[in-house]
Amino acid sequence: MKAAHPEVVATTRVNPGETLRQARESRSWSLPDVALRLNLTVTSLSNLENGNFEKLPGHTFARGYVRAYAKLLGLDQTALVEQFDQFTGTDGKGSSVHALGRIEEPVRLSHNILRIVSLLLLVILVGGGFVWWQDQASLRGKDQSGLNMEHVEVESADGTTQIHPLDEPEEPAVVEAPPAGQTSLPLNAGAPASEAPSAAP
Repeated sequence: MKAAHPEVVATTRVNPGETLRQARESRSWSLPDVALRLNLTVTSLSNLENGNFEKLPGHTFARGYVRAYAKLLGLDQTALVEQFDQFTGTDGKGSSVHALGRIEEPVRLSHNILRIVSLLLLVILVGGGFVWWQDQASLRGKDQSGLNMEHVEVESADGTTQIHPLDEPEEPAVVEAPPAGQTSLPLNAGAPASEAPSAAP
């Protein structure tokens, strides 16, 4: 007896890179020129045309390269991407981009806290400056009150200390002139004439 085997339909796997190479060569474009236009390396473009998709940075990028290459050559991009998916056995649906949904904005609590902390620091700084200023003013007042002396201590040449009050006016150091009619004698004039030494007998 023969076992029934389901027929396996062999799908022909067409390398999309080969289709792209034939289109490039029909336009007489060199591989480096196309690589420059697509902003790819010559090695990456050569791997794409040869079907070495595993040497490219991933199927998503390779699919994008196929699409860009087809667009540059004026070919049907969708058909070539489908050929790529059949050739590599990947599905374009697996790499679709999903929306992130609604993103909620973070609460601006940190912004308000920053304002409050800044305001408090400013108040503390201004208050500290005011207290310091008041302390400096009171210290200056004490220094000036210390300058209001009531007496002066003077040390004389013989070692004694004399205290002179500042409230009393000092006497002038100038000797007053004698009243009219009196003559002043010099201090060295010595003794009166009556006490002059007598002459010897």
